[in-house]
Amino acid sequence: MITNDPENKEIRLWVRGEVEKFATLRSKRVVLSGSTDETIEQTVTIIPETKEPFRILKVSAMKGTEITHELKETKVSGKPAYELKITNTKDTPGRYYDRITLLTSRDDHAPLSVVVTGDIREKTGDVQ
Repeated sequence: MITNDPENKEIRLWVRGEVEKFATLRSKRVVLSGSTDETIEQTVTIIPETKEPFRILKVSAMKGTEITHELKETKVSGKPAYELKITNTKDTPGRYYDRITLLTSRDDHAPLSVVVTGDIREKTGDVQ
């Protein structure tokens, strides 16, 4: 830390502690890539890592114009978990970016987020 004290211009501060993992997201980034004639989707698994598992209360997309999302409860290794299925809805070639936010029942933790990028190509033709 830098100060305006001429005799103590810099103060070194050391902090030590244990950080508990809040959740495991498999994966935090989703890439939806394919052609306009394909169904393009990916599933993200969210596993609460807290002593008391949290609930996901709300799922929302920043834009939501090129994707849909569906959340369902599941179990992973006997523990409560969630599966978030993200599906491309863009039917014209192009790229896009979105972010899905997951609000949990824990008000002492920031919402979780998943980054979504899309790269949609022209419909594939038959090769002869």
